[in-house]
Amino acid sequence: MARLASVNQFWRHELFWPAILILAGVYFLLSNLGLLNWLTPGIFWPIVLIALGVWLIARRSWR
Repeated sequence: MARLASVNQFWRHELFWPAILILAGVYFLLSNLGLLNWLTPGIFWPIVLIALGVWLIARRSWR
């Protein structure tokens, strides 16, 4: 249990925001390269919000 708490705290503080920045950068790069023509911001942001909500609910249920 202590290891799980340690991993959760590491993920929360050390990797969460860098991972968000990397994902946003990859999205914008692929969009500029024309590889994500089907994934417009009107589709992308609702998917991100839904995924964030699911992640928050799942995180609370694991505690």
